[in-house]
Amino acid sequence: MASMEVREDNSVLDDNWQSGKSLAECNLYMLTSEDSCDVSFRVGNNERIVRAHRYVLMSRSSVLHAMLCGPLAEKEEIRIPDVEEEIFNDMLRFLYTDTTTLTAENVTGLLYLAKKYAVGGLERLCVAYLESSLTAENACVILEQAHVFDEETLFAMALKVIVQNGDAALESHSFKDLCQTCFQNIVSAVTGEEYTVEPERMFGAAILWADEEIKRRKLESTPENKRLVLGESVYELGFTAMGIQEFAKTVVPSGILSGDECTKLFCFLCVSGTDAAPFKVRPAPAVSLYGNRVRTDLSELESYITVTCSHNMRLVGLWAFGSDTSRYNIVLDRKQGTPRRWIDQMRISAKPVRTDGTEVELELSAEPTLEANVNYRFRTHMSNTTEGWLGTQLRKGITVGKCHITISQAYEDGIISRLVLRLCELG
Repeated sequence: MASMEVREDNSVLDDNWQSGKSLAECNLYMLTSEDSCDVSFRVGNNERIVRAHRYVLMSRSSVLHAMLCGPLAEKEEIRIPDVEEEIFNDMLRFLYTDTTTLTAENVTGLLYLAKKYAVGGLERLCVAYLESSLTAENACVILEQAHVFDEETLFAMALKVIVQNGDAALESHSFKDLCQTCFQNIVSAVTGEEYTVEPERMFGAAILWADEEIKRRKLESTPENKRLVLGESVYELGFTAMGIQEFAKTVVPSGILSGDECTKLFCFLCVSGTDAAPFKVRPAPAVSLYGNRVRTDLSELESYITVTCSHNMRLVGLWAFGSDTSRYNIVLDRKQGTPRRWIDQMRISAKPVRTDGTEVELELSAEPTLEANVNYRFRTHMSNTTEGWLGTQLRKGITVGKCHITISQAYEDGIISRLVLRLCELG
């Protein structure tokens, strides 16, 4: 019959406690009961004593093996001041049982210990937990953790979530706590070609981050110091995609740009073709428009596409359906006068610049402004072509930034031609 020992504290120790238990359960019992422990740690700021078994630790971690065995082995109690007792105990539980309970509160500390003591299994568990728990609200926190622990895959995943949920990520409290490297990575990502954050919102978030960074560096809150901490990212904040009024009311009074820089950006926003370097110029949004066929001979197509914009827009690029052998004659008309009639405004240079096989980029001899609430018509004549599209007018309106573009003609089924406009909002 198994016997039981009664301790001084009235707890009961079964001398056959191993019966029916798995290896992990036996190991955990040895750890929690401190049975036969032969190494002690002083953990955390309060130096709480934590006891363990050399054999288990040495068999699970090359770093702990070096600490506990050999000429440089620790002889006395080992101090672990950089984590608290609870987190250290969670790591020990994993070393003894291959399992642990991960939470939002302990995962960062456990990942730190896993890296420090080369516990690969625990490290993989922590990274997988962070990847599975990514949201728009915590993406900035996880991005920072991935940066600290040099987890490139996790960093890329967090950055992707931030780009896909730009506004929510920038509004999270943790955005202000980012280091400069992570902040700059986010700015570059969300103001890239597929940008998801309006430049006004990105600028506001950047200023809030700069205010916090100034405090962290114990600097005086001045425009000069804000510019200092923003660094090169100031050139990627999307000023070139702002409306003129917004730029004048928001950016200029902040004082983070010099007078010469403000002048350069005003010129870029007002005059087409003006150089904005070193400020990043966002690619203008592309708007696909479709027109009805006029001629029945497929070798020559004429189409009319009528558009009206709710805001002033500048045409900065133009693609047309066709090949490098096609020829184009495009006229932009404006409806004006009393009675209102179509007036020939300008002819667009039809010299092909480059082609991808089905569409040709056309050279613009000028970048015309499409004024708000005015009807414009693109008259397109294309020759030397043998192809077209069968279908109907695909959309009657589209929104670009704050501007809604209305395509007012309705078309019947048949061969249609296509223009892809690149438009830049002027404010």
